[in-house]
Amino acid sequence: MKKYLILFFSFVLLIGCKDKEVDKKNRLYLKEIPVNDKTIEWFYYSLVGDVTADYVLLYDPVNNKNDTIVNSTNIKDVSFSNNEIILSFYGKPKIYQNPISLKQNIAGLNIKVDTTAVSSGPTVRKFYQKK
Repeated sequence: MKKYLILFFSFVLLIGCKDKEVDKKNRLYLKEIPVNDKTIEWFYYSLVGDVTADYVLLYDPVNNKNDTIVNSTNIKDVSFSNNEIILSFYGKPKIYQNPISLKQNIAGLNIKVDTTAVSSGPTVRKFYQKK
């Protein structure tokens, strides 16, 4: 039992010390939108596989903090207008086959969900990486 506790706490320590910058270097960005002194970041991680989840975060560079807006597999677009973050989805928001619910606001910004997007078939997504 003692051996397992030592392994567990070693694993927790390793996770806590993980380099956060490596995580950012592996991101494949679809869009970044400046909002006041923050940035909305829409990205994913993998080119392998046919379905990978997208992340939409609100990044605060002053505090070096990310607030997750949504993690989903059916996002069509992300935009910002009139103090609203607008998330367009192909149908109801979901992560793989599981439905998800979203916050109504984050950091004083309203979140509007549009579920009317229609897919015209597979598309190649244009992404970029930060250096």
